[in-house]
Amino acid sequence: MPSVLFLSLMNSAAWGGSEEIWYKSAIYLAKKKFRVGVCCFNWQGKEEKIQQLTDAGCELFLLPEKNETLIFSGKFKLKKKLQSVNFKNYDRVIVNQGGWKDVVHGPFKELFKDLPSYCLLFHNYDEKDLLQGSKKKIFSDWVHGAEKNIGDAAKIFSVIKKTMDIEIPRQQILFNPITFPQPDEITPFHSSPSGKLIFAMLAELDIKRKAQDKLITALAGDKWNERDFELNFYGKGRDQSYLECLIKDKRLFPKIFLKGYTKNVEEALRRSHIILQITNFDAMPIAVTETIALSRPVIVSDVGDMPLWIKDDVNGWIVPNTNVEEIDLVLEKAWQNRDRLEEMGKESFRIFKEKYPLDPIEYFLRQAGIEFS
Repeated sequence: MPSVLFLSLMNSAAWGGSEEIWYKSAIYLAKKKFRVGVCCFNWQGKEEKIQQLTDAGCELFLLPEKNETLIFSGKFKLKKKLQSVNFKNYDRVIVNQGGWKDVVHGPFKELFKDLPSYCLLFHNYDEKDLLQGSKKKIFSDWVHGAEKNIGDAAKIFSVIKKTMDIEIPRQQILFNPITFPQPDEITPFHSSPSGKLIFAMLAELDIKRKAQDKLITALAGDKWNERDFELNFYGKGRDQSYLECLIKDKRLFPKIFLKGYTKNVEEALRRSHIILQITNFDAMPIAVTETIALSRPVIVSDVGDMPLWIKDDVNGWIVPNTNVEEIDLVLEKAWQNRDRLEEMGKESFRIFKEKYPLDPIEYFLRQAGIEFS
């Protein structure tokens, strides 16, 4: 019986595309009668997913969650738990990183020496976050030992090359699976954007990465105070309290709302007219793919691979940077083109159908060198 183990190193952020790829792949292979192992952190919010993995027949190895590993005894417990997993009892290991350098920390540093054939997944980058000395050497050992290095975006690998002069071998670009069934046809608007214009942003509340503070500031101008619009932030994160205070300080609480994490992404997108992914840095957020799948235009920043999916003034707009002034200019374009938004959404759907694979899980598993019938 062929076997695969999925090792996820994500230990705090909300469930998203970077978790969805390995989770759905594990269930898919279990149904194909593979022997599937899953080694992941046991943090709050994963209970339902963990139960589904168990029900599918996966063998689980749960690591102590973040709060436990902050103390010495927790770090020791994590190390012992990893040592108890017989990775070489599997034909292949898929190592899933939330970012790009999770493997250089803690007990994972030398783990590649104990793995069979493995693939390494990358889901983000940071041009200002560099590795030096022994950590750079460990990172290089990891990527050169991997059978495949698979990332959300080509930008991840080009940034690593530019900032650290490490050429990532055997690169592949993945398509994260959307969290609802692929639509077969255009999804119409629920309401006219000529009435109330409804914006939405689905992202972790983290202003260093996601720039929600600059978006709120851009919408605090007098002209927006006189306009009928609504902005819903879906997500949670460390900057929630700060953003709540900022919304109150700018007197925007009747128009801007922190909705929290949503399990029903499809409904959140359906009730919106235009989706915002104006971020400081990102690879390829799953929210962009899900938005165009549901025939909605998107405003994105010029980072990662997002501009490969959004054509300026065709199915959205691209903000050259996250300065408040630049954000304001693009939001103004959206307002002045309210009557075009539904047609722009139809172009989003066309691009989605043209570029997105019919089965992203099968596509990914073949990228990872896993054969099945």
